[in-house]
Amino acid sequence: MENTHEPIIEKQLFDKVQKMVIVQKYNRNEKKHKFLLDGLLFCYECKHKIGVRGKKNGYMFMICNNYRRNSKLGLCTSHGFSYEALEKTILQYIKNLFLAIDSKKIELNIKNNRTKQDYGKMLKQKQMEINIIKDNIDKMYVDKLNGKVSEEMYERLFNKLINEVNQKEKEYNELKNKKEDASNDDSKEIEKIVREFLKLEKPTPEIMKIIINKIEIHQDKQVDIMFNFKKLNDINLNNTQN
Repeated sequence: MENTHEPIIEKQLFDKVQKMVIVQKYNRNEKKHKFLLDGLLFCYECKHKIGVRGKKNGYMFMICNNYRRNSKLGLCTSHGFSYEALEKTILQYIKNLFLAIDSKKIELNIKNNRTKQDYGKMLKQKQMEINIIKDNIDKMYVDKLNGKVSEEMYERLFNKLINEVNQKEKEYNELKNKKEDASNDDSKEIEKIVREFLKLEKPTPEIMKIIINKIEIHQDKQVDIMFNFKKLNDINLNNTQN
């Protein structure tokens, strides 16, 4: 039965591991050779998986599975280049990123260090401001009915107040989204993963699947890494390195 005992590990990390295990089973059933980035490579153009193939000289290269199956139909292109070069580049990028985080060159709370409690107070204040404006609209309508405010004056003030309400509600929704981001703060989990990765002499496919959600390969060989942690996706290492 679920939720009857205190969990040994956090549910978010548990779910990531379960995803990793599922991909592992798929890889064992489908492939004879296991690569570090197995199950993570995708074609940017057609969104199909990219496979790794061997050459006679022993080198490995990548190919879009959609192109491999339908090359005569011209549905995609090969996206083929050295797998070894890609793996080396990605490992070096992650190592540089994690070293920068570990040495505090990159702050994980890159957006805002407000807590969800802070946002809760700000949301309450913003809602009060919205209610006050709406109350003023109601009072002004009563004044119009009683002849205290002309129709022309009412229309002008009404439009002004409605615009203020719309702006306040927009600000409210933005604060609400930021509060949700603060509630889903994964900084501590990232720090644990960083330490574990840097301790390893040789990373494993399992740790790579915990860190990375997917890797998209463009036709022009551009590579996009999508991490499982939102804050890692927000970091541009090229703009933070010395």
